[in-house]
Formats: sequence, C-alpha cells, structure tokens
Amino acid sequence: MLLLVHNAVWIQMLLASVVVIDMVFNQHPCAPCKCMVNGTADCRNKGLDMIPRSLPNYTQELLFSGNKLTKLCNDSFVHLTLLMLLDLTNNSVNLIETAAFDSLPNLRNLSLQGNNLTYKAFSPSLFQKLPNLKILIINNNTVTDDPTVEYPSDALANLVSLTTLYIDGLRNKTFGFGFFKLKYLTHLAIQSTGNKCDMTVVTEETFKYLPYLEHLKIFNCHLHYIAKGSFAHQDNLKTLDLSSNHDLTFEGVTNATYGIASSLEGLFINAIVSPFAVCVVIERPFCENLQNTSLTELHANRNRVTIFQEGALRLFPKSLKYVYMKGSKFEYGPYIGDLSSLVGLEVINIRGYGNRRLPFPSLDDFRQMFFLSKRLSSVYFDGDYSPHPPFLIHLPPNLQKVDFSVSQLFFHITRFQVYKNNITEIDVSRNLFTKWIGNGIGFEKLETLNLSDNIAKFATSQFFGSFKNLKHLNISKNLLGTVLGNISNGNMFSALSKLQTLDLSANYINNYSYALFSNLSSLRVLNISKNTIYALHFDISHMKNLSVLQCSGNQIHWLTKTFTTSLDKLSDNHNITVDLSGNPIYCNCKNIWFLSWMITAKAKGTIFFGNLSDYFCIYDDERSVELDNLEKVVADLTSWCQHVSVHFGLFVGISLVVLVTFSVLICSLLYRFRWKLKYVYYAARHRYSTTHSFNHTFVYDAFVSFAEEDRDFVVNELLVKLEEESDMRLNFHQRDFTAGRPIAHNIIEAVKTSRRTLVILSSHFLKSSWCVHELQMAHMESVSTGRDVLLIIMMEHIPTNQIPVEILYHIQSDSYLEYPLEGEKVMFWRNLIGSLKE
Repeated sequence: MLLLVHNAVWIQMLLASVVVIDMVFNQHPCAPCKCMVNGTADCRNKGLDMIPRSLPNYTQELLFSGNKLTKLCNDSFVHLTLLMLLDLTNNSVNLIETAAFDSLPNLRNLSLQGNNLTYKAFSPSLFQKLPNLKILIINNNTVTDDPTVEYPSDALANLVSLTTLYIDGLRNKTFGFGFFKLKYLTHLAIQSTGNKCDMTVVTEETFKYLPYLEHLKIFNCHLHYIAKGSFAHQDNLKTLDLSSNHDLTFEGVTNATYGIASSLEGLFINAIVSPFAVCVVIERPFCENLQNTSLTELHANRNRVTIFQEGALRLFPKSLKYVYMKGSKFEYGPYIGDLSSLVGLEVINIRGYGNRRLPFPSLDDFRQMFFLSKRLSSVYFDGDYSPHPPFLIHLPPNLQKVDFSVSQLFFHITRFQVYKNNITEIDVSRNLFTKWIGNGIGFEKLETLNLSDNIAKFATSQFFGSFKNLKHLNISKNLLGTVLGNISNGNMFSALSKLQTLDLSANYINNYSYALFSNLSSLRVLNISKNTIYALHFDISHMKNLSVLQCSGNQIHWLTKTFTTSLDKLSDNHNITVDLSGNPIYCNCKNIWFLSWMITAKAKGTIFFGNLSDYFCIYDDERSVELDNLEKVVADLTSWCQHVSVHFGLFVGISLVVLVTFSVLICSLLYRFRWKLKYVYYAARHRYSTTHSFNHTFVYDAFVSFAEEDRDFVVNELLVKLEEESDMRLNFHQRDFTAGRPIAHNIIEAVKTSRRTLVILSSHFLKSSWCVHELQMAHMESVSTGRDVLLIIMMEHIPTNQIPVEILYHIQSDSYLEYPLEGEKVMFWRNLIGSLKE
C-alpha cells in the first residue's frame, strides 16, 4: 500500500514537471495569450474572435474579457475540460449553442457580463452539464423591450450548486418556479449600467420562488415602487441593498421592509431620493418595520435627510451599531432628544455638504422645544453668549466614532457637558467652528479629535483641558497663529500628556510660547509645516518617543545647537524623520556647522531628512542651490570660506593701517573745526525745521524697537496704551514685518514709513545686534532727512560707559522719557503720547 502511495506521488511530481517544461520550452502554442504555471490563461484584450485551440488542456482559469467573441459553439471548450473559471466579460456574444458548456463539468465561476445576449438565448439544457457551477454573472447584456422575454428559470434550474447570481432586471416580470430548485442560491444581485436594468416595480410575486436568499441587491434599476410584503418570503434574508434607485424614496423602502425577516442585519439604501430633493423626513413607520430585526448597519448616504419624525429613532432595534448617512442636511428637531435611545450604536457618519447658518435665530425659539429645554442651557447665537451653566448632551451610551465633517456648521464652541459615553473618535473638520471657548466635559475616553479646516481664530487655554486621554489631535488649516503666539496660551496643551500626534500645519504661526509643547511627553508626530516659523526654540528633550518632526514650508534658516543636540540624543534610541524641505536654509560661512551636522546625522543613519532635492540653500548673494548633493555643497562652501578668510585677513590688515591713518587725520580736522561744524549743523537743522514742510504721509505713528526680553512690556502695556486706548498705529516687527523678506529690508522700510522710532532702551537692548542695527538706521534717517526720528524710553539705569555714542548723544542733547518702575505712571503715558503726536 505504501509503495502505491509512493508511486502516485512520483507520478504527480512527474506530471507537474512535464507541465513546467511545456510552459518553459513551448510557450508559443499559447500565443497570443499568456499561460502561467498555475493553470491560468490570460487572453484579455487581444482582439480575438474565437477561443484559441492552442490553449493547454490543463488550463483551469481562462480570462477572455475585452475581446470580439460573438458566438459560443458546441466545440469551443472541448479541449479545456479542467476549466474552473471562465471569464467572457465585455465581448459581443449574442449566440450560445445548446452544448457549448457540456465539456466543462468542473466549472465553478462563469461570467457572461457585458455581452449582447437576451434571455431567449439561454436554452433549457444550456447549463445542465454544469453541476458544480457556483457563481454565474449574466448582467449588463442587451436591453430589450420584448414583453415576452422572461427570466431564464428553466435554464438556471439545472444549476443545483449555484450560490451567487448577477442578472439584469426585467419590467413587470417574476422569477419563475425554476428558481425554487436553487436551494443554495443565497446571493442575488440585480444590477447593471445604463438602462439595462429596468425593474421598475417589485410585487409580492416577484421573489416568491426565491425563499433561500440571504443577500439581495437591486441596484440602479429605475425602481420606483415596492409593494408591501414583497420580501416576506425570504425568511433568512440578511442584507438588502436598494441603492441608486432615485425614485424609490423612503416610502418605497418602508413598503419593502414591511414584514421583513427578523434575520436582517444590513440595509443599504444609498441615493434613493432625487439629488435635488428637499425636506426629506424619515418617518416612524420606516423605523418601526425594522424594530424586530437584527439590523446592525444602516447605509443611507446621499439622501439629503433633514430630520427624523419625533419618536422614530426610538423604534430602531437595539442591535443597530453602524449608521452612515453622509450627504444629509440635518436640521434641529425633537428627534435630537431620542438619540440616547440608540443604545447599541457605535459609529455614526453624517459627513455632509451643508450651506446653511446654524444655530437658531434666537435662543427663545429654540427653548420652545420642550424636550430639550432642560438639557440645553448654553448655545452661541448671533454674537451673544448665554449666561447659563454648561448644557448637558445625551448621546448613545456605546457610541465610539462620530463624523459630521464638511457640514459647514457655524458655531462658537462654548461650555457643554456630554453624558456618560464611550466616544473615542470625533471628526468635525471642514466646518465653521471659529471660536473654541469651552470647556467640554465628559470626553475622558476620546482618543482622536479632528478640528482642522474650521477657520478658527480663537481658542482658550482651557479648551483641551478635559481631553486627558487624547492621542491624536488635528487642528491644521485654521488661523491660530496669533493665539499660539500669545504667552498666556502657553499651557494650551498642558493636559494632553498622552498625545501622540499633533498637527498644527497651515495655521499662520509666526511665533509661539516656549512652553507650548512642554507637557507633551508622549508625542510621536509633530507637524508644524506650512507656517511662517523662523526658529525652533522649543524643548524636545522630554519627547522620548518623537519619531516625526514635520517643519517643511516655513522660514527656518538653521536649527540651533541646542535643538540639534536634543535630536542627536533622541536618535540614539530610535529613528527620527526631520523634514525641513521648502525652508530658506542659509549657505554662508556662519551656517557651515549646521550643514555639516546634517551630513553627520545623515551618515549616522538614525535621522532622516527626506528627499534632499526638495531642500534649497540660499547664498549671501541670494543665489540658491538644491541640497541633493549636500556633501559637495558643504565642501565647496568650506573651501570658499577658507579662501575668503585668508584674503580677508590681509585686506583687514591693510585696511586697518589706512583707516587708522585716515581716522587720525579726520579726527584732527574735526577737533580743529569742531565749533564751526556744530554751528553749521544746528543752524542748518533749525532753518530746515522752520522753513521746510513735509508732505510725506507716514503709514505708522511709530516703529517700536525693542529686545525680545522686553516683549512683555511692549505687548501688554505699550501696545494697549498706544494702539487700543490712543488710536495710534505702531509697527511691531513680529506682527508687521513682511514674511520672506530680509530683516534688514524690513527695518529700513519700518523706519522710513514711521513718523518716529520708539527705542525701548534696556541692558538687553544693548546686547542685541539687531536692536543696535535698528537704532543706527533710525539715526541715519534722522541725519539724512533732518527730522526728529528717535524717541527713547529708558527702562532702567544704565552706566554711561555702556551706552553707544549715538544713543548717548541723543540722551544728552534731546529729551528722553524714563519709565517709572514704581509709583504713578499716568504722567509717563501722557508725556509719551504727547511726544508721539507732535
């Protein structure tokens, strides 16, 4: 016995070897088709008008779609007795001889879809030799107006193993008695493209002889009427799909579900109303018919539903878990109070396309709805805020995912509280939630929140305070740059210690608080791309899991040494992607260290910068170069800097000698004629100021020059007193400088377009090179134009030997203001305002 088994195995291996050898050395008999070792012959789209005789007799799958076959003869497949799959889709077959399939006893899958067949072409004995056929696809064939055409029940009755049938629908016809023999037919799809399915009416007799169906689909068949109880014969029906029948309406579906089996689990009724329908209401009978079913999912997309009838939601079965009603136009109504009755609901998707303004014209009108009067006590409307406590929202207790994006809902999110719930994901993107005031209570289980693309321009620091388990937050494509630049909002994300993904891209961020990300120790992905950020000065050393830092499309010239050190330490434990593409990285001698760090980090293999061809580096002469060959760029730049250094040293030495000699001469002349020069200067200045009138119109009252350490005084006191209370317009560089332009150009323009330059003089000011540069430009403007430009506020006592000559000159020759650190400040502000308005 063992010997026989052993020999059988060897025989099978020998046959397989013969097949392989035949495939390798004799491929030409299969041409123009492609035959594979697994028994598949691919003849698709070859322009063939007959089945090739050269196909191997061991072929099990024949793919013959997209050809020009017009007729199936009795001998078309006699050499392919092992066929299990035959795909004749999209040919031009209009005739099938009676014994065409008699040589295919092993056939399990047959597709005649997209040909020119009519059901009269199916003779009663056509399929009698196909005892193993399980899937038959004969839809999308010729449209016929012949009223004598019936469903081919006699021909199909022979398919005793058939489980799945795709077929075109006929007008006013029933599936005949022959279908009653198909006891394994559980999947029936009546669908086609164009007008090839014209099953306009379904009656109680239509599916009478198909009691074994479990899945029924009538798709795009111009269906407009279904009689009550039409599907009552299907005791095991699990899914019913009536989608894309635009004239059916919810009334037709209500008839369809009348008396439907309790086994129903899925109802698909997408696009069953006109695309231009208005005031679509789902009434109680629709839900009542489903009350005793096992319904778990409802798909009713693109139906422009406005409201549910009051009490309708309470009639849905407790088993309902998933509701998809995208493309609806929901409005407020009493049904909102019934949402909590959907105790089994886990997912609701009502992603829409609204164009209306919400909420109500007045809160009084809204409170007339008695069912919500006790639950709702805070809502934003018409620019006012309700003084009431947070209103309580009752949602389905097991709801996990909510999506009502793209609905253009217009709200200011005020205080509210959600009753006990299990929500983990909320998507409200692409709406008009423009102010996030909060706070929202009851989102302890929320993990994913999408508030992107809402044109939001205001958010309070406590808005995210209750989202303590949030892992993914997307607030991109808003207008939160000013909010994030406010120091008081530095703790906006302080409660989100479990946050893993934060997307702040495209928010017009220019500045931000150093402590903005201080508590995000679990962060893995940080996206701050497409803003106008100049420097990364926040701390990342505590973000032990940070793996993606997306900073593309900003104004970053380099990363600080502190930041690169932190990246190096983090990359010792895991890989990190840092995307700086689209930033104007500097290619100059001062920045060689950063470019060299990029090379080192890249070679280390744990820090990835993405595609370096998307990076560009800007030279001092404003030329730019791609960094796809970073090593060569750094080598050339290093060589040039060394060359410049040598020549520069020689030039500096000679220049110093000349300069010292020339300086001594000039100083001697100035000292010799110092009194005369002073007289000429003051006389000319006096004459110019008294006889020349300025016709120049200034854009700003003053350009404020200050050190970053004095920013609190400028933002919280100076801007408030001068702009808000005295109606002046100040040039504040972090707000009014033009992004993308060189800083020096912005400074010149600010001095020239401002009536005065207001210097906030402190020890920090004297240490800042840019502050000193601003002062020098203002001084030169004063000298070149003769007008009084500089106005100095002394913030603290500074020894004379530490003050630059230009400032000391103005302090000694012109008046200045001292900022009172203690006592009354009213006189100080009065003098400052008066000086600026002269």
